[in-house]
Amino acid sequence: MSKFTDFIDGIVDEGKTLAKTELKQLVRDAKKDQSDFVRLQAENLERWTVMLSEGDLTAKGYKKLVQKMEVLTQLEVIKLKVRAKASAQRLAEGIQRLVVDSLFALI
Repeated sequence: MSKFTDFIDGIVDEGKTLAKTELKQLVRDAKKDQSDFVRLQAENLERWTVMLSEGDLTAKGYKKLVQKMEVLTQLEVIKLKVRAKASAQRLAEGIQRLVVDSLFALI
């Protein structure tokens, strides 16, 4: 088992059992994701958690890193939305040009 999994398993509060399982699954899935950004964030979270468990990072430092990761993730979502919108716009313009050119060719 990895240090990350061992640390997460060490959280014994039964109310947190589901959260522990979900966190481990989230990191496992994210490390397999196609997105370099998602994989990097999973690796960061795992590394920071290990550092926290080994005392190399304070709880306050851990919280700050996770909050920064959240902001970066929100920025990544915005970037992806802008890219998707630009792509859709280019497609729409291409279709419009094709239709207009075709109509003018008929006239």
